[in-house]
Amino acid sequence: MSLNKGVRRYDSVSRRIDAADVLRVRAWALTVLSMILIIFLGVSGCTTHKVIKGKALAKSTVLSSIGNGPVNDGNEPPVNPYLADSYWPMTHRNPYCQASSPFPGPLGQGPARFDFRRGFRAVGGLITIAFSPLYPDGRMVIWGSAVNCIFKAYPTVDGMSIIDLVKKKHAHRFSIKEGISGAYTIVDKDNTFFVPRLKKIYAYADSIKGNPESKIVQKGVFTIPDSQLRGKDDYVVGLNMTYDGMLAFATGHGTVGVVSRSFDRAYYYHCPVGEEISNSIACDEDGGIYVVTSKHMYRVQWTGDRLSTDEKDKGWVADYDTGGNIEGIRLGQGSGSTPTLMGAGSQDRFVVITDGQRLMHLVLFWRDSIPDDWVQIPGTKDRRIAAQVPVTFGNPHASQSSSEQSVCVRGYGALVVNNQLKTKSKNRIMNILRSGNPNIAPYGAEKFEWNPRTRKLRSVWANNKVSLPNGIPCMSAATNLVYDVGQRDGVWTWEAIDWSTGESVFYYGLGGHFWYNSGWAGTEIGPNKGLFSGTVMGMMRLVPLHK
Repeated sequence: MSLNKGVRRYDSVSRRIDAADVLRVRAWALTVLSMILIIFLGVSGCTTHKVIKGKALAKSTVLSSIGNGPVNDGNEPPVNPYLADSYWPMTHRNPYCQASSPFPGPLGQGPARFDFRRGFRAVGGLITIAFSPLYPDGRMVIWGSAVNCIFKAYPTVDGMSIIDLVKKKHAHRFSIKEGISGAYTIVDKDNTFFVPRLKKIYAYADSIKGNPESKIVQKGVFTIPDSQLRGKDDYVVGLNMTYDGMLAFATGHGTVGVVSRSFDRAYYYHCPVGEEISNSIACDEDGGIYVVTSKHMYRVQWTGDRLSTDEKDKGWVADYDTGGNIEGIRLGQGSGSTPTLMGAGSQDRFVVITDGQRLMHLVLFWRDSIPDDWVQIPGTKDRRIAAQVPVTFGNPHASQSSSEQSVCVRGYGALVVNNQLKTKSKNRIMNILRSGNPNIAPYGAEKFEWNPRTRKLRSVWANNKVSLPNGIPCMSAATNLVYDVGQRDGVWTWEAIDWSTGESVFYYGLGGHFWYNSGWAGTEIGPNKGLFSGTVMGMMRLVPLHK
């Protein structure tokens, strides 16, 4: 049975997907040329789409506030008290990096509004945005970091207005290096916005504390000493926050560190020479910092005064299958995923990654002590591996699969999306720009579940029709839906998939223009059941409405 049979198109809100849209995308060479021209010439203005059945929204239409509260499904990780108390305060939403939320997203029923901010000089690298805690007047703002700027925006009924924007000095527009380095950001409980950039971590804040409309000021900057780096080309690739309020970071050549939010104390650990890190890191409430390199999986333990992988300190190092080739939109050798933590409370506790084998596998590592009766799984490289299952996206004859996105986790469920492009090109920028071409785009998503009784991981469904070319998916426990930026016949879409069955529930057509390309960005669940995402040229939002 087709998992896309009967899928709803969000017709009440979407623009009609006409032949012109499809032809624009299929002529991808012109798109690439346009991209190059805009990168070098810049853009201006704002594009906001307000379409319901082809008509502009009535002034009486307001954002929906019905059923906006979170659900308690028993699967929410412990709250980090030093993070902003908001819908999505950091990349992947929480220190566990699960990219799942107790808050509701859209159901695809009734009217909705789509807003796109293009041309506020944010070019490339807007991987995630972060929501502030509530201000005294009840408002909240969006903090964002693109390759070339820091900005603060206010989501309103009429769109997303830019409050302030600060240019980054000497930024190279659409730089892969700067895009990776600045991709992972955090807003803390004091509404300080932390942004890594190459060898530094910056702290930004409101110029007037408590005033959401005030300008952005640089509050501080931390520079990693050259003595703690591995060469001039080493830079920060991942950022998280420990449960005692320290910023945890990792660099591409294997330095793992923690630094106080006031930047007055720092501690370091160094992975062996030759190990590369191309993903962010996860943190748990017991001081574990989880780092996957091109060679190993690490639990680097933060003891409060040092970083250690010694087992007596609860640290560990494990082997896994790392593979070798870097193709498509992959950013580095080994795992393509930021480690995700599975299991809260009394549940079995794991760290989850996809490995680097040609036929990618989903791998679960025991997060804490390995059970005494645990026998190493045949064919695995380490006894700490609790599960290692091939990811085929429903193709029993698959010999190759790949993903660059972190695994989306809720409870014992884990979702993997296919990023295996139909191209041999190793040019990552070109591959990202072409990934919406239906002849090149990847197809497939697959969900796995851990059974604590049998201690086995198995695939529970695969949807081999959905195409989610390069975006990070998210999940709402309130709606039981997965959301991600996708494509259909060369037209960019927002897709919704049933978490339990894998069936495509609805989609929203964005358009054929390249600026809707998510470009590694993550879909996030924000206020008013809204979906938010960065793109290669801006920021977009889809939010349900009522009158």
